[in-house]
Amino acid sequence: MKNKLLGISLALAFSSTAFAADCGEIPYDTPTVPSGETAAADEIRQARVSIVEFSNKVDAYLTCMDQRASSILPYLTKEQQTRWEEDLADLHEKRRDIQTQMNLAIRAFRKANR
Repeated sequence: MKNKLLGISLALAFSSTAFAADCGEIPYDTPTVPSGETAAADEIRQARVSIVEFSNKVDAYLTCMDQRASSILPYLTKEQQTRWEEDLADLHEKRRDIQTQMNLAIRAFRKANR
């Protein structure tokens, strides 16, 4: 009975909701990148500010999760560890993709407004 309760407690403690609770919410609110060819300068500036803010949130979240990893990963199954790593890698890739899109939009804006 004690082992069953311990297992249930560990499962609840290590659920993704519990992970996010200590590090805040996963930054899902990806900013929109305007078309650089048709956007106004203010739109480009605001999009860039939004993407920098998003990137900072992702950095803070990833840093927090990295700090928690050493105390949590030993208690996770291999599948849970793989999921942990994949989720963090996906978030990093999402951030990198939006930054790349913004850079392309800025280049297109500059080219269109020469």
